[in-house]
Amino acid sequence: MTRPTVLILSLMEEKYMYPIFEPLMSSMRAVATVKLVTRAGVAKTILSSNTPPTAVLSIDAAPTETKYTALNNQLVRYVEAGGIVVFGCNFSNHLTSKRAGPFFRAWGVPWELGDYHRTTVYLNKNDVPGLDVTGLEPSYSVKALNLAKVLPNLAVYSPSSSSRTESHVFAPTSVDASQTPAAYTAFAAGFMGYTGDVNAEEPTTKIIMAMLHLPVDGVGPKKADRTSVVTTSQETILQEDVRQLGGTIVGTVLSGGSSFSAHRSTARGIPPRVARTTPRPREVEVEARAARRNVVDRRKREAADKIKEKGNNVFKAGKYQEAVQLYKKACSTYKPLPLYMSNLAAALLKLNRWNEAEIAADHATLVEPTLLKAYFRRGVARRHGGKYNGAIRDFERCLKIDPNCPDSKKELAATKKERSAHEVDEVDDDSDYDTKLVFDLGPDFAPERTIHVLDCPSDSEDFRHKGKNKGDKLPCRYYNHDGCRFGNSCRYKHAPDDRSIRDELGRNVCLHFLINRCKFGSGCWYAHEKLYLPSNGWWNEENLGGWQELYDFVKGSMPDGVFDRIGSAMNGTADTWRIRKNLDLLMDDWIDAGGSDQYSDNYDEDEDDDDLYALGTSLGRGGSRRQYEEEMEERERNLGFTDSEVEELLCQGVKPWDDDAWDVLHALNNL
Repeated sequence: MTRPTVLILSLMEEKYMYPIFEPLMSSMRAVATVKLVTRAGVAKTILSSNTPPTAVLSIDAAPTETKYTALNNQLVRYVEAGGIVVFGCNFSNHLTSKRAGPFFRAWGVPWELGDYHRTTVYLNKNDVPGLDVTGLEPSYSVKALNLAKVLPNLAVYSPSSSSRTESHVFAPTSVDASQTPAAYTAFAAGFMGYTGDVNAEEPTTKIIMAMLHLPVDGVGPKKADRTSVVTTSQETILQEDVRQLGGTIVGTVLSGGSSFSAHRSTARGIPPRVARTTPRPREVEVEARAARRNVVDRRKREAADKIKEKGNNVFKAGKYQEAVQLYKKACSTYKPLPLYMSNLAAALLKLNRWNEAEIAADHATLVEPTLLKAYFRRGVARRHGGKYNGAIRDFERCLKIDPNCPDSKKELAATKKERSAHEVDEVDDDSDYDTKLVFDLGPDFAPERTIHVLDCPSDSEDFRHKGKNKGDKLPCRYYNHDGCRFGNSCRYKHAPDDRSIRDELGRNVCLHFLINRCKFGSGCWYAHEKLYLPSNGWWNEENLGGWQELYDFVKGSMPDGVFDRIGSAMNGTADTWRIRKNLDLLMDDWIDAGGSDQYSDNYDEDEDDDDLYALGTSLGRGGSRRQYEEEMEERERNLGFTDSEVEELLCQGVKPWDDDAWDVLHALNNL
């Protein structure tokens, strides 16, 4: 029996999307001969040959563009002669209302673009013309660009009257049950189909296979690979993660509150995500980058889980120091998940490293406010560190989560007894991070709590591109604004650093800008836009997370090195257990610069000099850095250019204030 042939049209050459659709491609290759083309001329030749393909799948929206009108007309004729054409995969990500109308009219259907959301849809088990629905899922949750004005019998799936939008960001709302994420219609002697799924869900893979008249019984990755992607305009998470944590999103903090230490009606002081009333102009690009990040995210999670399991094994063997290193490695390989940090706290407790154990457990409770083990381990660490009131609060929290926990009851009774023996004030001993004063900024400021909710920023090689030759220390202004056309050959840095934070478009946003302290305006080499940063970051808090206040407080006495110490905490790149050490170094530099006189008004001379802000740590040693500030001063004088850059421009007859000055400099540096 002759194998069917499927022609894949990838005229936009969005190769970064290929890994997302690999399950579909491998399913097709198992039962058919698959040909992928990236040039319209080649596609036309194949379609007009004596042996045209059995079916055509367009994985992008190139056929909707005016320059490909001739190709789309040829696809229409191909279907009229008995062929099959399906538009899916990344097709809907580029489909606009302006182009959708003429495109669908060319196919003789009144279809229009509908709503874009995630909801649960149900299979049309009646006779969809030309489509065998055997083996398709009876229902599934899908995020898709739906179609309107599709006849009910042509809708492969439709929401029910009880279907609601499903989002981890916005409240559920009713959906239009007349719209569909997948439609299929007879057209003359052939068939045309559409799928609007943006996430390559496994049930959608089956739909496309069925539309192409290919068997669906072999569709689906191995059991170990069945984790599916859930993407919203704000976040990308794994459903497997949600199941493992009882419905809690890993690496993101949900709005809504914990009954413990609420701040402005949000969980643990983290502001809620703000519902966006209008779509962002580059939302399609955001979704594409999120999909790529998910591929990296999943690979890192699997590697980190293996390291964590090694840590569990050595912990059971009593090798606690080795377990500490493995748990930290798991965190750095992926990210500090609550489970990793809670296990780290357990290993640190075995080594009597109370302060470090408290920090690790505290991070776990921040991300997962119902993780009993983390509260218990933090309570043990606080108890042994003499922080009795904080320990009592933790054990009481444990009993709220599990009123019958015998270990919590035992520890609570013992801690209260020790507090009485040490005559600690029962009102507060200032041991809880929620009430700790840091640099006299008040209870709302706790820099160790900073989390960058863009979970996996390394979605491309740009994340690692450090620049080449003389440009390696300077960020690429083009990359962070409108895009750099030189890619990996660019002499300037595309990677984030301690003075920027990565946004959902992969740009590096200026930390000075986020705290309203950037002096360069549009001339700054970093991006000056918050639109593509997660909406619940500290940059949208009323007091900017306390960072502006800390920056101003220290900057007056120490003119350089502030971001060298706090930047990695602000952008979430610092290891959780190192953030406080960076603050120690910041304070050390600040005192060396004369800041201690300013601080003396607020500092109790009777306190231990090695514990300036009651964090139980001693000061480290660090030196001041003038190079960056000197460069900043040069750029302030020269409209954003250094003195050497101005000299180079003048040699070319270009003034720093000329409109094309940046373009000229960029061209010179890339000769």
